[in-house]
Amino acid sequence: MNESAEVIALVGVGILLTALYLQSESFVDPLIRGIALQSLLLTVLLGWLAWSRGSVDLAVLAGLAVGVRAVFIPYVLRRQIRAFRWRVREIHAAHRVTGHALAAVALAIVAWFIFQQTLASIFPEPGAALPFILLVEGLLMLATRSNTIVQVIGYLEEENAVVYAGALFAQSFPLFVEVVVFLDVLGVVLVGVILSIQRDVTGTPEQTVLEELAG
Repeated sequence: MNESAEVIALVGVGILLTALYLQSESFVDPLIRGIALQSLLLTVLLGWLAWSRGSVDLAVLAGLAVGVRAVFIPYVLRRQIRAFRWRVREIHAAHRVTGHALAAVALAIVAWFIFQQTLASIFPEPGAALPFILLVEGLLMLATRSNTIVQVIGYLEEENAVVYAGALFAQSFPLFVEVVVFLDVLGVVLVGVILSIQRDVTGTPEQTVLEELAG
């Protein structure tokens, strides 16, 4: 394994570990930090690939990933949980996080096995299974979590998986950069619309209500 493959595999394992961490956490603020870290690791991967391949497109995508996914959207989500302080922890999730974590590990193993049996011959690159596993982990979060902000995080993980796979396999695809830019714009619009609707529907409780909930 050459140096480039080692770096790709190492960063890919880090991205996968963040995905497993997200499945095992019920507090919203650590989840936001976790998806920001995952996006930052994806930026490192894109930057390395841009440097090793001399690709301007990948360098642009690295800048977009750190600006939109690692900084801007996590910042907006943190402001949201400060406004809605009673949702610092996902409701009714505390007793399910162990099951989520075990399911995430089992699903990662199953996804790896499926990839090896079906797609490994088409994508023989080292670490090629990791984007597929990340995609499945994002789907698991979307399917099992009910909190709006957590589902947004699941959507961001899905985006990271798509960009991760594209960086490894579709860097020469003519519309790859345009597709990623569209996903980033869609993510920003999605966050803005969902959070504004949530604010309109739920409002902000009075301080006395917050004190009651805090005990």
